[in-house]
Amino acid sequence: MKSVLNPVVCVLTAVLVWTGCGPGPVASDTALVDPAGWSSNDTLQLTFDVNEPEHRHDLQIGLRHNNAYPFSNLYLFVRLTYPNGRTLTDTLSCPLAGPDGRWYGTGGEWVDHRIGYKKGVAFPLEGRYTLDIVHAMRRDPLPGLSDIRFALFDRSAQE
Repeated sequence: MKSVLNPVVCVLTAVLVWTGCGPGPVASDTALVDPAGWSSNDTLQLTFDVNEPEHRHDLQIGLRHNNAYPFSNLYLFVRLTYPNGRTLTDTLSCPLAGPDGRWYGTGGEWVDHRIGYKKGVAFPLEGRYTLDIVHAMRRDPLPGLSDIRFALFDRSAQE
């Protein structure tokens, strides 16, 4: 009998792991992926608030997948929307496995990855920011992913 983990338990575990080592994120959000597969038409939306725009921040994308995920990488289109409506779009290349096929992330049945997105970012405005994320992979829908996460770290708390 194959064991199936509850996505809510997986998300809560990820939050505990992120906050268990060193200064935790000042903001984070999680979007669950459709268990039937992530369609390229399905935009995952994550939000966070910036309360201290004078501080520099590091941004991190997290994701979890199982062995049904068919690739050793993941390409994402990430659109950041500022509180004033201005947008910035990036293409993020996420290597997930080495040439030998071993996953870079941690875990067993579900592999957890943390991917640096931006370092030392100064957000010019206080307020709510939105990340819209879509995958840019050939296979559609994309199987094997359970969630995409975002975490914002205050660099001044780390120094």
